[in-house]
Amino acid sequence: MIRRIANLRQITQAILAIAVALPLAAQADTITVPKDANTIQDAINLAQGDDVVLVSPGQYNEAINFNGKAITLKSIDGASVTVLDGWQLGDSVVKCISGEGPSTILDGFTITGGTGNKDMYSEDETVGGGLLCLHSSPTILNCIFVSNESTYQGGAIFNGDRSNTSIQNCKVRSNTSERGGGIYNSRGRPVISNSVISDNVAKYGGGAMYNFGSNVRIVSCKFKHNRASYNGGGVYDYDSNGLVTNSVFTDNVAMFNGNAVYRGYRSATVLDDNCRFTMVHDTVSGTGGYMVARGRQFGACCIGTGCLIVDEDACVKAGGSWLGANSSCEDQMLVCPKPNTGDVNTDGVVDMLDLVLVMTSMDNTSKN
Repeated sequence: MIRRIANLRQITQAILAIAVALPLAAQADTITVPKDANTIQDAINLAQGDDVVLVSPGQYNEAINFNGKAITLKSIDGASVTVLDGWQLGDSVVKCISGEGPSTILDGFTITGGTGNKDMYSEDETVGGGLLCLHSSPTILNCIFVSNESTYQGGAIFNGDRSNTSIQNCKVRSNTSERGGGIYNSRGRPVISNSVISDNVAKYGGGAMYNFGSNVRIVSCKFKHNRASYNGGGVYDYDSNGLVTNSVFTDNVAMFNGNAVYRGYRSATVLDDNCRFTMVHDTVSGTGGYMVARGRQFGACCIGTGCLIVDEDACVKAGGSWLGANSSCEDQMLVCPKPNTGDVNTDGVVDMLDLVLVMTSMDNTSKN
């Protein structure tokens, strides 16, 4: 009996020792800006664990860094009245470069005025004007990225070094860069859903988005009025495999090929048959091996002496001659009508319209 009591006493002491050694479960705190902290970065520095930083409406001239913290940074009244402005700061407006995961959340901000980070390449090759992610996978919700720029990659957003960023219900508009005027993805698996990517400009390729060695999933997005000076007005893929589903392409333009999507080197992204290309010039082209999941087939279309890559219905509606699925505009050099020296408007026929154009040109020349 005495031995049993001694054993019970030892067990009780052991339990108490373990209880003392275990830390108390941390309670998430809420830090408000500017009440509890003067700046957003000050609030991030104070935050621990699963804390929430709530930001009041206003314009904050800051470039912030999450410093690897799994916290939620959220505006109280939404992106339209809460602005993170990187004007004259010479950096990305938001940085996740310390292994942040999905529990690092940015919710409800307008992000503008960023000029990109210089540390990755050089002062003349900046990346990630609005948001820079390196080996990090934060969650970005309900944000507006507008009027950011970088000189090299990712005018609004740069996802690099295997960053699997989740971007949901965001607007990415009027940003510029050399590659990926809106978004640049490098060697990662980001997910971009329910977002509108519009009016972005790339001085080389990928007006809306440039994917390099990435597996990007794009769900229920809209690509509108994006421009590229080379290929891929909407999306430029290079050595990339991904999925585009239930998305809409409207009036995207590249100077050379792939107004909507350009399939670059070793790319095999799937565009499912729920995707829509609303204008005849929203074309998919390139030689990388793009696969349209079902239904729509693309090929070369002779219109006059010109050529576009479109589906058969669009070609017929435009009065063109479709050369068949997977044909290219290189093929049209042998098939489409050769230009006639008198065919001024290049419609394949020398007629009265050409004569009128010639006479109008002569009249204008004489007036000058």
